[in-house]
Amino acid sequence: MKKIALFLRDVMEIYIPILSFVLLFTAFILQVFFRYVINHPLTWTQDVIVIGFCWTVILGACYTMRRKGHVQFSMLYEAYSPKVAAWARMLGNLLIVVTFALMIVPSFKYAFFLGFQKTPVLRVSYTWIFLPFTYFVVSIIGYTIAPIVEDWKVIRGILKDSHDHLVDPILGEVHKV
Repeated sequence: MKKIALFLRDVMEIYIPILSFVLLFTAFILQVFFRYVINHPLTWTQDVIVIGFCWTVILGACYTMRRKGHVQFSMLYEAYSPKVAAWARMLGNLLIVVTFALMIVPSFKYAFFLGFQKTPVLRVSYTWIFLPFTYFVVSIIGYTIAPIVEDWKVIRGILKDSHDHLVDPILGEVHKV
């Protein structure tokens, strides 16, 4: 069961964004070629580009969060002691979890509310364009829980320091505690 869940997570965060980007890029090249070389623009390419962009960005952000690759403004955080840094990060992450938890149901409802609207040419329901956002919200909550637990362990003294506070963000070297 765990292997199936991990495979489905990879499908949502790796394979669908790759496929959507390839389709987006192909449609873009076709759009430029037909408009400027053949002088006969295609109408359906705009729908593919917009859908591909939405899916690539939303689902790709989930993978970036999984790999801890998002930009972090950590200059002050780096200067704090391990416990103060753990408190700061934990409070920030709790704010993210609470905010995103409040967004789950409304984002799901909104995606289905838009079901009556369709893209101009391909007639794809807007539900399919916005539904990945609900996955994004749930995914971000899931990826934020582990750092909260780690920071709680630092605060309680079970761990000396959190992993991201130990690693130099530029050099990738581990600081000595």
